[in-house]
Amino acid sequence: MPLFNVTLVHRIFRGLWVTIVTLGIIFLFYYGFPIIYPFLIAWLLAYMMNPLVRFLERRWRFPRWIAVASSILLFASIIGFAIFVFTTKIVAESWHIVSLVQEQIAEWRNWLNDYYHSAEFQALLTDLNETLTSIDLQSSLSKYTSAIATTGSALVAYLFNFIKATVLFLPKLAVITVIIMVATYLISRQWNTLAAASKQMVPERVRTSLGAVIGDLQHAIFGYVKGHIILSSITALVFFLGLLVLGVEYAFTIAIIGGIVDLIPLIGIPAIVVPWAVFSFFEGNLFLGTGLLVLWPIILVTRHALEPKVYGASIGLNPLLLLIFLFAGLHLFGVIGIFVGIIALVILTALQRAHVFRDIWRYIMTGSFFPAAPPAPK
Repeated sequence: MPLFNVTLVHRIFRGLWVTIVTLGIIFLFYYGFPIIYPFLIAWLLAYMMNPLVRFLERRWRFPRWIAVASSILLFASIIGFAIFVFTTKIVAESWHIVSLVQEQIAEWRNWLNDYYHSAEFQALLTDLNETLTSIDLQSSLSKYTSAIATTGSALVAYLFNFIKATVLFLPKLAVITVIIMVATYLISRQWNTLAAASKQMVPERVRTSLGAVIGDLQHAIFGYVKGHIILSSITALVFFLGLLVLGVEYAFTIAIIGGIVDLIPLIGIPAIVVPWAVFSFFEGNLFLGTGLLVLWPIILVTRHALEPKVYGASIGLNPLLLLIFLFAGLHLFGVIGIFVGIIALVILTALQRAHVFRDIWRYIMTGSFFPAAPPAPK
């Protein structure tokens, strides 16, 4: 009787080999992503432009390099025009919003100053002096004043550091943009050559599984992004119409900001509407505060009513698993972990649909990725 099961030992070694390879791929991707992400973006842009390039080649008989250059110019012009239109509109109205906020802060400061010198507050101080010593009162006021000053200094320092980091990042952003554009041109121009080379280098079975994974990932990721943008656009539109009904100034810019905030999972419009409603009630504007509280559930009902139709057909992710991965990503990596969790679930779902896990398990158990051939007929 053998001392150990040879088949079991082979399975254990194959399982360890699969684990080492998987961890190696994760390690390389994690540490190599800061280096390769411009080229991943370039490949994605080249993939998106490829139908237009083929159309220009076949319909208008453009040489490949002219078709690629024309597509890049058209793509960059559309994005640049959209950014210019929205930026000029938003920046122009943002200055007015900032000035209004400054005026509101000045009004609150004057109100606090008037209330401090009012007879009502002086009477309150007199009542407090009967229960608190002057030293205790001064100590409390000093502590709260110090906390407010520290918080204000921290906010100013954070704002300054953010502006400084943004300004310093602009040259790097320009370099990265140039690299992405050049890489997009080169990849798109050599698209057919790269596709033919990949067919020769990658076995048919692996290429079929990899094609299924990439196709599923493309469907899921683009479906999620498209669905999320559609839902956020609808949210911004409903928010904009509601603000128009409430007679809010600069409704367009506020709605755009609301749509951008709504793009962040688990945050959304309540991050704007609820504090705004509270401040409106605090100022005595009952109409605006009540209107915002009525507008909030309308936005949520509209969004949730459309979510199953938009997400269900385009992504097909399990809602419970999506919630688990969102929470896990948020807990492990912060806000950016929300997107990490979504992408991780999309990748795992795509691998499962392409039967990659089944093939790996078959390899561990039998030593082959392919099913056993049926016995030949006698």
